[in-house]
Amino acid sequence: MRLEDEIKQKEFRNEFQKTAVNIIFTFNWLDARTRNFMKDYDLTPQQFNILRILRGQYPNPSTINLLKERMLDKMSDASRLVERLRIKELLERSPSSEDRREDL
Repeated sequence: MRLEDEIKQKEFRNEFQKTAVNIIFTFNWLDARTRNFMKDYDLTPQQFNILRILRGQYPNPSTINLLKERMLDKMSDASRLVERLRIKELLERSPSSEDRREDL
């Protein structure tokens, strides 16, 4: 598969532009396939990322701040994602008596 054929563009201004477009194209290609796969499990990529981080931390407890630091998508709301996973019964959440930001 050639990028030029996939996006119907004959040429690029330079190799930097071609590389940048290729990275964006590849991200979107992977993202679409990942979302399609995860749809069967009723998960978003961000929720999967949380579960991936928690698996790596197991058996140690994690905090919301730790999840925020390690998330691939820094714009995601870790607290909300954790709550959705708790509702789906994919994780347990234990509130900290000292600091709500440390509950998980």
